[in-house]
Amino acid sequence: AQAAGIVALFGLGAAVAKPVIGWLSDRLGGRRKPPALVCLAAFVVMLLVFGHLQSASAFRLAAPLLGVAAFGYSPMTTALVAELAGAEAAGAASGLTNAFWQLGNVAGPLAVGFIFQSTGSFMAAFVTLACGPALAIAALLPVRERGQG
Repeated sequence: AQAAGIVALFGLGAAVAKPVIGWLSDRLGGRRKPPALVCLAAFVVMLLVFGHLQSASAFRLAAPLLGVAAFGYSPMTTALVAELAGAEAAGAASGLTNAFWQLGNVAGPLAVGFIFQSTGSFMAAFVTLACGPALAIAALLPVRERGQG
């Protein structure tokens, strides 16, 4: 029951994140990259924090923050991909982006499971999870938004 409550708090954070991050992006003049980078960096940090937690109350406190970080970047990334691809290629670019994300949804659990089975360490599993958003940051840094120089 406690685990279900923690997962629900994670989901609540995720559900709130997407419209709030979109609103924030609109307030930043339609900039997508900065909020996406902040969410991805927070995702890395929250995964590493989550790996150290040991009490149910700590998990309840951190779960919504992890949900925000885990899902806040995706609307910004989707919008950025579509904008950069242009109207002629927005659908294909968004589809390819989603296909790539689905590969991550398959590869991530395999990698984390392998690491956890090999090491028996929750922290090693969370470090492995944190590699995904860290790689996303590295991929997003050189991207230039239109009209942003």
